[in-house]
Amino acid sequence: MKMQWKQSLLALVLGISCLGAQAQAAETSTAAAPAVKAVAPAAGNINVNAASVEQLATVKGLGPKKAQAIVDYRQKNGNFKTLDDLSQVPGIGDKLLASIKPHLSV
Repeated sequence: MKMQWKQSLLALVLGISCLGAQAQAAETSTAAAPAVKAVAPAAGNINVNAASVEQLATVKGLGPKKAQAIVDYRQKNGNFKTLDDLSQVPGIGDKLLASIKPHLSV
């Protein structure tokens, strides 16, 4: 009888531990979700040759005006061959280009 009681107690403790770990994991993922939305897109996520102004404007450092400048330049001059070609777009200097390149692709 004592052995059954110990096994039951052990099963209960393990069950509670698992529930606690699941709750903590859920809390962590829920807490992280808003931060992910505030962060710039993942590396190479936005193709500068296909993206809309709205999509480009989501990249940290590019607002609607610079995003529009990229689209205007692309429409006038054709697709970008490399991301370095973005330096030809008015308003995009070396510092900005370096900060946005990880979030873009061609």
